[in-house]
Amino acid sequence: MAHYRAACALVLVLTAGASFAAQPTSAPTERQILVSVLDDDGAPVPDLTTTDFEIREDDVPREVLRVEPAGDGRHVILLADTSQAAVRATSHIRSGLEAFVDGMHGDNEIALVTFGGAPRILVPATRDLERLLEGIGEVFPRQGEAAYLLDAIDQVADGIVQRAPERPVIVAVASDGIDYSNRNARQTLDAVKESGASVYIFSLIDRRNTRANFGAFGNVDRQQIIERDMLLEQGPSESGGRHRELLASSALERAMDELVAELRGQYLVTYSRPGALIPPETVSVDVNRPDMDARGTPLRTQGERP
Repeated sequence: MAHYRAACALVLVLTAGASFAAQPTSAPTERQILVSVLDDDGAPVPDLTTTDFEIREDDVPREVLRVEPAGDGRHVILLADTSQAAVRATSHIRSGLEAFVDGMHGDNEIALVTFGGAPRILVPATRDLERLLEGIGEVFPRQGEAAYLLDAIDQVADGIVQRAPERPVIVAVASDGIDYSNRNARQTLDAVKESGASVYIFSLIDRRNTRANFGAFGNVDRQQIIERDMLLEQGPSESGGRHRELLASSALERAMDELVAELRGQYLVTYSRPGALIPPETVSVDVNRPDMDARGTPLRTQGERP
């Protein structure tokens, strides 16, 4: 009897598999991806068409249907480092944030969050330029506080998942001082992936913040440094964003202007996805012109999760 039941179970499994295999796939659907294309000088490349783009899902090429300017409608969260390590860069951080909101306000919602100590919302999402500038004026370093960059990105990403805004973007300005985040890199990277946000991080390099000599916080666990570096390496690249190291905080304002130009110059690429029960693991974009770098962030349909 036991052998009979086992045989029946195997037949049921095989039959079920055959049934699934025999089901026709659904009709093709249109998918969209926001794409930045930069030349060797880091400037946006204009006037590209469908023949210039190559979209692949799990390394399988897809048909590009339409290419158009991406326009506005983004939900941007600015993260500002207000830890002790950012003291000398504070005025430049404010100038950089002002340059960004001046270039991106209007039909883009922008929020401002600080992460010297526990992450704190200074300005909820708004299109009001005056309110944003007032909030930037309240960005002050907190003596004796470490940075909590990973916690800030993790919490912001969780908020994006809950509210599901269109075209989410996370832009962080971080010192190279101590990070005491409770979340590790893997948890934070998973949160970013679930949110569908692109992540841009500007790291302000200051040799005076050498971790080994940052005595105010005692001995730093090497693992904390590893977790932070892992986030910086993988978070932007895996989300279609970018990580830039600035050797002088005075370069931040120009870097923010360049980011505004990049976002303003993005393309909305529409392509065809064959009907399938299982979504792809990876979506990649490239351009078939030399000396150009393309990065993309797939857009989610309503209620979609990775």
